[in-house]
Amino acid sequence: MKKNLLFEIGTEELPARFIEPALESIRNFLEKTLKELELAYEDIKTGGTARRLAVSVLNLEEKQKDREEEILGPSVSVALDKAGNFTPALLGFARKHGVNTDALYIKDTPKGRYFCFKKTIEGKRTEELLPALLIDLLKNVYFPKKMRWADFEFPFARPIRWLLALYGQEVISLEINGIKSDRFSYGHRFLSARPIEFKEACWETYKRVLEENFVLVDIEDRLRRTKEEIEKVAHPIGKVDLRSELLTENAHLVEYPFPTLGTFPEKFLKMPSKLVVTALQEHQRYFVIYNETQQLLPYFIAVNNNRPKDVSILVRGHERVAKARLEDALFYYERDLKTPLSAKIEKLKGIVYHIKCGTLYDKTLRLIELGKFLSKKLFPTLSLELVEEACRYSKADLASEVVKEFPSLQGFMGAHYLQIEGKREISPALYEQYLPNPQDERFPETEIGTILSLADKLDHLCAMFGVGERATGEGDPFGLRRAGLGILKILIEKKLLLNLEEVLPYAVTLLEEQGFLRESSPEEEIIDFLRKRLEWEFLNLGFSKNFIYAVIEKPLNPYDLYLRISAIRALSVSEDFKDLLIVFKRVTQILKNVDTSQLGDIKPELFQSEEEHLLWRTLLEQEKELLALFEERSYVSYLERLLFFKEPIHRFFEKVFVMVEDVNLKNNRLALLNKLANNFLKFGDLAYVF
Repeated sequence: MKKNLLFEIGTEELPARFIEPALESIRNFLEKTLKELELAYEDIKTGGTARRLAVSVLNLEEKQKDREEEILGPSVSVALDKAGNFTPALLGFARKHGVNTDALYIKDTPKGRYFCFKKTIEGKRTEELLPALLIDLLKNVYFPKKMRWADFEFPFARPIRWLLALYGQEVISLEINGIKSDRFSYGHRFLSARPIEFKEACWETYKRVLEENFVLVDIEDRLRRTKEEIEKVAHPIGKVDLRSELLTENAHLVEYPFPTLGTFPEKFLKMPSKLVVTALQEHQRYFVIYNETQQLLPYFIAVNNNRPKDVSILVRGHERVAKARLEDALFYYERDLKTPLSAKIEKLKGIVYHIKCGTLYDKTLRLIELGKFLSKKLFPTLSLELVEEACRYSKADLASEVVKEFPSLQGFMGAHYLQIEGKREISPALYEQYLPNPQDERFPETEIGTILSLADKLDHLCAMFGVGERATGEGDPFGLRRAGLGILKILIEKKLLLNLEEVLPYAVTLLEEQGFLRESSPEEEIIDFLRKRLEWEFLNLGFSKNFIYAVIEKPLNPYDLYLRISAIRALSVSEDFKDLLIVFKRVTQILKNVDTSQLGDIKPELFQSEEEHLLWRTLLEQEKELLALFEERSYVSYLERLLFFKEPIHRFFEKVFVMVEDVNLKNNRLALLNKLANNFLKFGDLAYVF
């Protein structure tokens, strides 16, 4: 017979960001452990709020299956004497395991013939296994941080207050940090604090009863209810900004959502709307409301974990807090406006970028030079004066009062201040330098913004690698992976040709000239780092690994490599192209162990067959066209042009034996094949494709 398991861990309030990772770790632990214990089940359900983590295993087997285990005894040579009788060694083995000698049989093994017997091991009852399993589960719940409390040694994210543990109708007995398991849970802290008894383990009953006691334990149910209630409150006013991260955070801060509508004075709307929204969302977790033309309205919605008797008191409290936060923002904003943004550049000398590589002012000087370098390569007609000016202002807003208080507004506030000062040609670049980012996946739209974004990320990589900082499997505190991926995505998305192997040494030189370089030749490691990021990006774009391997070792020009790999995919369905690549593999195999630098020039006078002449003529005829197509990066046409070699190569291999004894003849034929192979290898190692 199968029964349900229900386990709930009641705690002090958990941080919102802890809940989902904890539930995922619980599910993973149970899936792995139940499989190892050979306990079958139908499904695993999880749920959680700030005060509880819950899991239910549906239709969990009551008992492990019995299994047979083969026990190996002494070898035949030891177990039998010369007369064929059982020796004391074999009799002792049988006695030790409590079996009759009739149950023994001989088995052939890689080590020889041995006596053995089959032992039936009875499976344990699930009730016996669950106490240890649930204790192990508690120890393996993942939290970013754990704590200890009182005199207890067992750590958890927050103090444990109760444990509900039922298998069927029976309580699973366990104890942790002085808390013993029982069949009781608890409802909402303020609206239904009484103990709730559960007679048996049933996930649907558990969810329903808790909801009746103002606890929505299912995460999707709580998210849906929170969204619906917020929209209901906002409907008479306008459209609410329901960004998913904020909605999820609010849903995890409450057990049952009670949204309320508040207002703030209209005077705050003279600030940039993004500043108002940031002050309300990031600091207070409030939702803002817009009208039909996307203008911010002087309203907000707060999600509460309680429904008081007098809602107006709660609203006034939220409004008082919102007004105080917006007053601070307005104070900082007006203070910033008293001086131009240029006055803040000098202050960057007092702001450390990284303790090992100087200040933000040092970084600004590097960005100016790197920006001009990139501009000449990517946009030759772009004004270098404008590029230099944008780079000089790029980090100035980090010294502003608003950004000190609201760091997420870096770039945006700089762009806003430059707009006010009339520098509209460069102002967008200050925001675009941080694109793309997790909050805004857009790409820079302006040429100056593109230059500044690439320069900022390239300098960041060179600076961090140059002083010995690395991304590891345990973490990436300096956002190196994000910076690297940003560079690659911008170049591909904007269709910009840039050989990073030429740019990085220049960026490293700028760091070295300032005296901050501590690692020797970090550009080599950065190139390898970026190449691995590019592999992942190509996989995300849907390219197969074989196609990626064919081009990835070419010079690190991301958009150029994208064009190459796209050309391979476009022609990969062609049977003619597949046949050609099969022959190309044969060519590269012949040349595999040949020192091609010692082959010398091709000598047509040594050709002995029409097939050699045909291949040579085809090479001469196609060489000029192939070169032109390659330089134009018309890679699909380039690969199609290589199809002209299909017939000559086939005929060559049918009629010509390459590895003859005559060294001059052999080397001449190898040189001919090498010249052919170079036309393929120039594009990529197509041996990987099929």
